Amino acid sequence: MNHPNGRAPQMPVWLRIVLPVSLILNLFLVALIAGHLYRGQSQAGELGALTLARALSNAQASLSPADAAAFGAVMKDNASRFAQEAQQLALARVALERRIEAQPYDKEEVRKAFLNWQTCWNHFMDGFDDPLVEALSQISPEGRRKLIERRRQAQRGSQFP
Repeated sequence: MNHPNGRAPQMPVWLRIVLPVSLILNLFLVALIAGHLYRGQSQAGELGALTLARALSNAQASLSPADAAAFGAVMKDNASRFAQEAQQLALARVALERRIEAQPYDKEEVRKAFLNWQTCWNHFMDGFDDPLVEALSQISPEGRRKLIERRRQAQRGSQFP
């Protein structure tokens, strides 16, 4: 369909940012869950750092060498901005899991642990979003499309949207 001025409509700027961020966050969450299941009873702080590194590595693996290098350089340069929050998030998740599994089940303790996990998630995102958006700006449009496709494939293979 033709646009009134003769040009094809362009994707809004916010949508060009939200989709890649959503992709990386989904990759991160998948890696976080998979890492937890894989590592079993590992120390939570170590798990947070390792799963974050694994998620970022998985994202880079789908990129061309140039895009992977550019993406990795930005994330590495900014790692100190979000590494501590990733560790705190992992610790909060382990605490939540313990409360959920506790006998007897205490709804109020689970609620408190869940709120703590949410707070840690928000702190993590406060430190992670700017470096992620910057890293995405350093890769090619084709690289960003590959990341979106990888996210879509992961969603199709998952029971969670």
